[in-house]
This record gives sequence, structure tokens and C-alpha cells, in this order.
Amino acid sequence: MFPVQIKTTVALLFLLVAGLPAASSAQALLDHGNPVPGYGAPWPKFVPGTTYDPSIPTLESVVGHAIRDEITSPEEINAYLRALAAAAADRTHLVEYARSWEGRPLMALMIGSPATIGRLDEVGAGLRRLADPRGLSDADAEALIADLPVAVALVHGVHGNEISSAGAAMAMAWHLLAARGNAEVDLMLRNSLIIIDPAQNPDGRARFVSGTRQARGLLPDADPTSAEHDEPWPGGRVNHYLFDLNRDWFAQTQPESRGRVRLLLEYPSQVVADIHEMGGNSTYYFPPNAVPGNAWTTAAQTATLNRLGAAMAGAFDDRGFLFFNRDTYDAFYPGYGTSWPMAQGAIGMTFEQASSRGLVLRRDDGSVLTYGEGILQHFTAARATTLLAAQERERMLREFLAFRREAVAMGEGRSYILHSEHDPAMAHRLATTLARNGIEVYLPAGPMQLDGRTIGDPSGSAPSDTYIVPLDQPAHRLIRNLLDQQTDMDSDFVAEQIRRRSLRLNDQIYDVTAWSMPALWDVERIEAGSVELGSNFTDRVRSIDSGQRDEITVSTGTTLNGDAVVAWLMPWGTGTAAAVTKMLKAGMVVRTTGAPLTLDGREWPVGTAIVRRAENGNDAFALNATVTATALQHHTEAVPVTSSYSDSGSSFGSNATRRLHLPKVLLMWEAGSTYSTGWARYVLEQRYGLPVTAVRGNALGRIQLNDYDVLVVPSGNYSGVISDGTLDDLRAWMADGGTVVTMAESSRWAARSGLLSTATELRGGAPEFGDGAGPARRATPEQPIDPVASLAPTQEGPEPVPGAILNVDLDLSHWLSAGTDGQIGALVEGSRVFTPMTLDQGTNVGRYAGLDDLIVSGIVWEEGRAQLAHKAFLMHQGFGAGQLISFAEDPNYRSYSEATQLLFLNAVLLGPGR
Repeated sequence: MFPVQIKTTVALLFLLVAGLPAASSAQALLDHGNPVPGYGAPWPKFVPGTTYDPSIPTLESVVGHAIRDEITSPEEINAYLRALAAAAADRTHLVEYARSWEGRPLMALMIGSPATIGRLDEVGAGLRRLADPRGLSDADAEALIADLPVAVALVHGVHGNEISSAGAAMAMAWHLLAARGNAEVDLMLRNSLIIIDPAQNPDGRARFVSGTRQARGLLPDADPTSAEHDEPWPGGRVNHYLFDLNRDWFAQTQPESRGRVRLLLEYPSQVVADIHEMGGNSTYYFPPNAVPGNAWTTAAQTATLNRLGAAMAGAFDDRGFLFFNRDTYDAFYPGYGTSWPMAQGAIGMTFEQASSRGLVLRRDDGSVLTYGEGILQHFTAARATTLLAAQERERMLREFLAFRREAVAMGEGRSYILHSEHDPAMAHRLATTLARNGIEVYLPAGPMQLDGRTIGDPSGSAPSDTYIVPLDQPAHRLIRNLLDQQTDMDSDFVAEQIRRRSLRLNDQIYDVTAWSMPALWDVERIEAGSVELGSNFTDRVRSIDSGQRDEITVSTGTTLNGDAVVAWLMPWGTGTAAAVTKMLKAGMVVRTTGAPLTLDGREWPVGTAIVRRAENGNDAFALNATVTATALQHHTEAVPVTSSYSDSGSSFGSNATRRLHLPKVLLMWEAGSTYSTGWARYVLEQRYGLPVTAVRGNALGRIQLNDYDVLVVPSGNYSGVISDGTLDDLRAWMADGGTVVTMAESSRWAARSGLLSTATELRGGAPEFGDGAGPARRATPEQPIDPVASLAPTQEGPEPVPGAILNVDLDLSHWLSAGTDGQIGALVEGSRVFTPMTLDQGTNVGRYAGLDDLIVSGIVWEEGRAQLAHKAFLMHQGFGAGQLISFAEDPNYRSYSEATQLLFLNAVLLGPGR
């Protein structure tokens, strides 16, 4: 680090002493700069022939190094944005749109002409009006199109170790503000509102910058195996909770995602470029995209993508840069930074630059890639994009309006009803998540009659469990993406994947093939006609982050005479689980039923929470206020009862009813899957409020296990991490009452290590850890050898599932299934198939459904379906006074698999002490 800074400073002093003005030297350093010591010639100019205004500060003048000479930290990036905003206040507006988990501000710099920035509120309102054309006359629409700039959002660095994008963001901002007498820049400022978000993941970037700077030696090292390129776990890609933020655009579990989407809804953009890095041996990628595209993308959007791709190709050819298109990167999954904007009517694009993952990288072919090259190529793509958008301002606005108008028309006369009688909090959470995406969701004021069914609580005493999503709204295509059971892939593409699979080639599917939110949240989606939004409805459901309280009134049961109340009953579910956790943290006594009971004519299922007056201070009125307020906060029901004498079934004092304790949870850290570790910690800490102690794999043997109740083992292979001696300690601890929870690959590890009394299967059903070899296949005249099948290995794993949702049937008599209705959807990804446990080994609490009912959504290759049917998903095995609970898949997948997350929470919260 130091040689680069010293060399730059010396060069600047030399020029100043020689009598050149400071502005010229600053411009020379930014346009040329110094090469990485020992590698290459001086930097080429960003835009040859451009003159720059010396009053606009360079990065070096603010933080001490030029843009291409050092990897800039998040704090340095924000300092530079503030300096630019101060120097060009008439053409900029700086906004902090979120704070990361670690408290770092996420900032976006809006750039436009003085006329645009001077009326920015009016411009935002106009863009929002164009985005919602209902009731907009043709004349008013034409006036808006004539008046508004095209909004271009350049969002960078969603993965913190994709480093050159932030440099390009700062270079673009400086170029737009400092270029003098440049007709191209003048056009972009006049016709565009340019939103530059330089670092979508500041926590991950800070982690990367710290690691690479600490590991750097006297000079930057190009060896890809050197320490400065070798990121320690968990790496810089992920945010604080180890999420891939480029999969979080619609789920919005993370504050970075929520803030970014909120900003783009406030300033609806017609062009959104999501700017990334990829492996260092690649070149540069920009659209057209790879197949399959999302089925809801329009022909007009595709045509505009092609024009933008051609414009970028021309700019890259002019500079002699290599690039590729139509390969690897698709826009099928709607949670990307390219596909979410597309579903809203924008032109979404992914840019991918080969990454130096440091200041310099030697590629496999011997060539050298520098950080500065990455910045220049990203800058070139962003410049070409912004220029074409400015040139086609009217077309971009007109096509955006047409997309949104079409969307309204497509949904005319139709609505979706979202309903969850067994878990109202699940439906409520889904409704508020949709609202965060700019989708209108309404709450019925009373019960609804649909096809002979009464939907909703007729008494009005329970939390709302029903929501209405009209389909005749501008976000129609996003609604269909998120709420439809199936989004189909291109049939020719699927056929090609089947051919590749037959030859044992990897498929070309980039991400999951299913994400239906109702299926993963265990919420019923009912198709209905149009519903009159008037006297039958209260106000719209609001986003929790909108600054407005949800327009939802929740009754938590009839308040009886305080002296008569014996207890409050709360049906188990996601809301009750969160409420109970809060009460346990406050020192309250809560019990749960291990068997169903009937009281006052109402059936209460397994898992029902009981808050007894006699165990909680005996002040019925104070206790009622606490319980009902907590239930209201978590959108669940708390029903006061005047007797504990049940009509039938279990009793409050039964041995099947257990007192809950706030569990002390250990989480394996720095040993398994980065994502799985982060998802588990987020679900426990942020979703349900349970404190967690993270322990590194090599420290598990030193932990006093008896101080803890639960060990969560994220997906991963722990064979080289947990020794045989530590395994023995775990067995002894479980026998003494401890609970171990494994998932996905850690469940495979548990089976291989002898903890879990079953095995994963090979293709055909043989145990993975046995011999597994079948008899040699011999040809006969009646059955000749198939030329393809004969090439298949005799031992291979089951057919991989490329991210599909499968039905799981649950044993409702078991406490692990508490809060469900007996069948849920689970996200299945990979090639794990667990043979069900025999009755003497344990309980298969959850099994995949039969073949006819197996697939909810997505692709499961035909060869693998029969092997998955009825196989184990959730296994419970007793170990003395404790237990092992194993999931075949990760129940916390991306933290939007709400139904399986509840099963995971049950394991952690309800398991200890059983």
C-alpha cells in the first residue's frame, strides 16, 4: 500500500514544483495515474480528449490515493461522495438510503442538470405518476414524457469482494461533474437523472479491503494463491449476516436490500445496471442475456436490451476490450438486481468484469489483470449505457409507461386471495413483504365468501388471516412472478438440459427453478375475480419500513373478568413463536402442549402455548396487558380462558405439556457453508430474537457443552473439523439432554459419522456409505444394452434437483410439526436423498409426498422423482435424555422459506428438555 501512495505523492510534488497548476497534475493522475508497481504501462485515459474542471475534487485530493491506485474502503467512498456533492451542489443530491447491520451508511449520489436537481421532488413525483398510469390521461402522459428525465440507476458492488465496480462508480460521478464542454456529458445531464450507488454491500467490502491490505507485502503480488488474494472465511462476498444480497431483492430480509428497493420505488428507474465481477480468467459480460429469460419479460424490453448491448459492444471495440454475451448469466430468477427491475418495467442489466481480487492478478494464460483495468471497463460500459438512455429518453419513458399500462390491463377482473387460517402471522408477514416490493395489498374488513367457503374469522376476534392482492395494478408481472405456483422455463432450454443430464454433463441452470412465496410460506393462494375496493376494505397494507404503522387492527380475544382468568392460550405458529421468545426473555413462564386438547369447544393443537396466571405474578390485568400487547405485536392470538379443565385430550398439567426455557444456543461458525451459517444465525437472532453463541470449529472441543442446550450445525462436511473425541463428547452431551440440529450436508455428515441412524442413497437406492456397486449389466437379444445408459457409472449420486419446491407431509402428532397444517413446501437443491429411519431408530417427522403429489413448483428431473417420493425430510432421533434433529435440506434457505424455518425454530425452542 505505502509504495503506491508515496510514488503518487512524489509525482504530484514534482509537477507542482515544476510550475504546473495543481488541477493539471490532478487530472493527469486521474487520467493516467501510476501503474501497479512492477506491472504494466501508465493507465489509459477514461475518456481521451476530455478536459476537466479543477474545482471538482479528485479522489486523491479527498482520501490520498487515486481511483485506480488503491482499493477504496466504504468510508473513503462516502467521504468522496460528500466532497462531490459539496463541490457540485447544483447538480447533485446525496441520499443515505439505508444502514448496514454494522452501522455503515449506504449512500447514493443523484446527478442531473441544475434544472433537474432543482426540482427533484417534482421529478420523483412525475416518475411515480408514470409508474402508476391508472387514471392518467393520454394528454397528461404525453406532458410527463415531454418533461421528465430518464432515470438511470447504476448500482455497484452488491458482493463486497467485487471491487472494481465502486472505483467505476466514483470515476463516473467525477466524469459527469467535472467534464468541461463535453456534448456527450451535457446530453446525459440534460436528459437523465443518474443514480449512482457505489457500494451496495459496505460490510462485505470493508471485510475484503481490510483483509487484502493486511496481507499485502512490499509490492502487490499477482500470484492468485498469495495471501492478498486468499480471502479468509467468510470472504467479502456476503454481508454481515452472510447473505448473498443479489438473491434478496424481493425477500428483502436485509436492511441493505430494503433501503435500495425503497429508493428505486421512490425514483422509478427506466434503466438499472447491476455491476458485478466474476472470475479473473474471464473477460467482460453485458447483455443480451443467456437463456432462459423470465417468462414475464416483454419483447420491447428484449429489443432495448439488444440495442444497449450493441452500444456497449461499440464502445468496447473502440477501446479494444474483449467481451462476451448470451452466455452464463440469465435473468430467470426474479430476485436478482437485473430481473427484479425488469419485472417492474425497467431495463435491467448485469455487467460482469473479470476480477483481479486485489491490485493485480496473474491469469492462467500468463497475462496480468489489474484493478485499474476493471474500473476502466466498468466505466466504459456504464458510460455507453447512460449515453444511449439519454439519447433514447423519450423511447425509454414511453416503453416504461406502456409496460405499466399493459400490466394493469393484464390483471383486469382478477385478484389473488392470500389466506392462512392456521398461522395468521405468516399471511401478515407475506402481505407486508409484498408491500415492500411496491405491490398493493388490501385487508378485508370482514369474512369473505368464495366458492362456498367462508374465508376469515366471522367473529372478528382473531388476527387477520386473509389479504387481497388485486391483479389490475402496475406491478402485475412481479406479482405473478412471486405468487404464481410455477414460472416456466423456455422449453427448448429444458430439453437441452435433459440431453446434457443423460450424458452426465452439468446442467446450465444458473440458480433455482422455483421460489413461489405462498408455497414456501405455507399460505394458501386463491384465485378470485375482481373485488370492489370500498366499504368492504380497510386501508392498504403498508410496508413496515414505510414510516407508517400497518393499517391493521388485531383483536386478541374477548377480555374477561380478570379474577376469572386462569390462563391465556396461543395457537403455535410463527407469530406465537416470536411472542413466546419475547416473553421468555422477559422472565415469564410459558408452557406448550405436547398433545392436542379441547377446551370450551375449541380444539387446541400440539404446541399451543399456555401462559398461566398463577405462574406469572397473579395480577390478571397486568398480565393480560402484557400478553395481549405481545400477541398484537407479533400478529397472533391470545385467548383468555376461565378454566383449565379440558373437554377432551391433554391437560395443562399433563406430562406431555412442557415448561419452556430460553435455550442457550451454540452455532458452528467458520466450518460449514457460509450461506447456511448466516441464514441460521439471522433466523435465530433477527427473525425470532434468540441469542446465539458462535463457536469456531476448532474450538468446539474446548467448549463446556453443559452450559448450552442446543448445537446448530449448518450445512457442511465436518469430518475434518469435529474429531472422533469431540463426537463422543457430543453423544454424551445429548444423552444428558442436549439437542443437536443438522441440515443438508451436515445431516449427510451426521449419517456418515454414525450420529444419524440412516444413510443417504446412491442413484438407485443403495446406501451411499456402503459398497453400492450393482451387478454388471449383460446384453441379451431381448434386452440389448442401451448406448447411453450403458455409460452410466455404477456408483453415482441421485439426480440433482436444481432448486425446486417439493411437498413435505408432516406427522401432526409430533411437536416438531407444531404450527403447521400437515403439509408444507420445502426448497430442495442438490442430490441428497435420505432413507427413512426405521421405527426402532427414530421418527420421520417429515417425508416427501408421494409421486403424484411430490412437485409443487420448479424442475425435478424425471429420473430422480421416484427416488425422492416418500423419503425422509425431517428426522428425530432420541439420544438418552437428548436428541438429534436432522433436516435433509436447509430449512432456512435464503430466509424466505418461512414454513421450514418454523420447523427449525421448533427444533431449537421446543426441543430442549423433551
